[in-house]
Amino acid sequence: MLEHRSIRGVTLGFEWIDNDGELIVFLHGVGADRTSWEPQVRFFSQLGYSVAAVDMRGTGESQARDERGIAVPISIADFAADVQELILELGFEGAHWVGNSMGGVIVMEALTARFPSVRHVVLSNTFAHFPDFHVLLPRPAQALRTKSLEAFAKERIPAAHRPDIDPKTLEASVRAMASKDVETYLASWRETWSHDYREALKQVRCQALVLTGSLDKLTPPALGLEISGLIPNARYHEIENAGHLSNLDQPEEFNRVVWEFLKQA
Repeated sequence: MLEHRSIRGVTLGFEWIDNDGELIVFLHGVGADRTSWEPQVRFFSQLGYSVAAVDMRGTGESQARDERGIAVPISIADFAADVQELILELGFEGAHWVGNSMGGVIVMEALTARFPSVRHVVLSNTFAHFPDFHVLLPRPAQALRTKSLEAFAKERIPAAHRPDIDPKTLEASVRAMASKDVETYLASWRETWSHDYREALKQVRCQALVLTGSLDKLTPPALGLEISGLIPNARYHEIENAGHLSNLDQPEEFNRVVWEFLKQA
């Protein structure tokens, strides 16, 4: 069920199922929104977990602009703090944080800040530090000078999926990116690629699972392996025939591996 809450002065929209079980929060990538977690929301809620798939500020059902039309502040620190406060607002002391791409960066920010709500973490198709990030940073802004975000999404999103992804899933992913506020999308993009958590991850003490997609060209498996080597006792799993959106490309395997991790952690 879609809900809205005012968190830290910004209205957040999120898919919410309260089963009185442990809470899992799902955090999307820069080009996605909460709907990218639909297979996981369905699966884990049926297992009795409480689940919240969050539209980060500036995306989807969450607030992108204030009453004056000014874009809300965007930063990885804001994203992480929003999630921390939302968990408390929902009546939980802690949650399992699951993040894909930018969502994984948000989780690493929460780990670095030592937020008390972090129980176990799943870092999917993400990176502690992106090599040559300066090359990536200007690309969307340059492209959007001459084309719409919808056209840009239609170009970029197919590369985030496995080559034979079904048309319905592909269309939903394109729609999620195309519907974003351009200014907050660009701000989120800039924020995503410019952090370095390599030293901070060496101090992490919670249980962590690192997932990668074997076909991911944007954040290839080597970046996930780096994370798993930095976090003490982290578990690593590579999902075959999956791209950057591995939770959508191979949802059954993604769900199985995450569930096994949560049961054993």
